[in-house]
Amino acid sequence: ISLGRQMNAAQETSAVRHTVETLTEEIGRIVAERQELRASGAGHDHLEENRRRLATAQSRLSNLLIERYLPQAGAA
Repeated sequence: ISLGRQMNAAQETSAVRHTVETLTEEIGRIVAERQELRASGAGHDHLEENRRRLATAQSRLSNLLIERYLPQAGAA
């Protein structure tokens, strides 16, 4: 996977308003990409960029899950 493709994927991810479900799918794609990078002997820079995208996506997923399941203040 080329760095250019990775950068495009990162830009697409940040431009899309994800749901829990779509973000879970995106995380799966990033993990699969990471496995491909490792299998192909990718360098540190490529792996680090992938790691950062994965961490960002996981953080966004956490926030979406909190929004979805945390009881809203004043809702009774």
